[in-house]
Amino acid sequence: MHGISSPQNPHYKNWLKLLDGRGIRKYEQALIFGRRFIFEIAAQFPERAIGLILKRESEADGLALPAGCPLYLLPPELFDQLDIYGIRAPILIVSAPPLPQWSGQLPPGLTVFVPFQNPINLGTTIRSAAALGASVVLLKEAATPYLPKSLRAAGPAIFRVPLLQGPGLEELASAHVHLPIYALSPRGGNMFSFRFVNPMGLVAGLEGPGLDAYWPLEKRLSIPMDRQVESLNASVAMSIAMSFHKAVWPA
Repeated sequence: MHGISSPQNPHYKNWLKLLDGRGIRKYEQALIFGRRFIFEIAAQFPERAIGLILKRESEADGLALPAGCPLYLLPPELFDQLDIYGIRAPILIVSAPPLPQWSGQLPPGLTVFVPFQNPINLGTTIRSAAALGASVVLLKEAATPYLPKSLRAAGPAIFRVPLLQGPGLEELASAHVHLPIYALSPRGGNMFSFRFVNPMGLVAGLEGPGLDAYWPLEKRLSIPMDRQVESLNASVAMSIAMSFHKAVWPA
């Protein structure tokens, strides 16, 4: 147990920086909030746990942390600055190394290419991919998947899904036209009458501008909707598409 009482402590100053993407990338660490989430990570992915931040010593009871995992005890005024959700539960520090680079090839099954900058949309998509057996390639435009909001939306799925780092949206469109990678777009062919293939890639556009400027019309797929609804949430649309591919190719 390491007691930290000063806001100038180097560990504490670094943890504050893990609340944004730059700090996460610099220190290759992230913060996990929520006792249930921490319990699952400690049980299923103990190699990820590199420290636990506490407000009270007794809060570590019942958490099966790996041997040698350091515990840090903070006074309430310092802990509350990190506890951005006001959960008042321990905060787990996990390793968040750079993602492996995408090879440029499609493995069997479905690979989704995601440029989402909204961390909630990103985390929700990763969670759906885990449930529906898809791999995830994060495009250069995407937020880091280890932001607190992304982790909160993804849950333990963040460590279950093969996550890879890919090119930018425009580069993907121009460099990989020979691959069966299709784009989600309101201005595309009806997805439900399309013959899904295996392997296959599915790419979504940025929230708002989409991707029509980059992707040819013949490789765009749309989800039929009531005309009174302009569009679906980006992560919802991707989840629907993943579900349909799973129904066609369940293995």
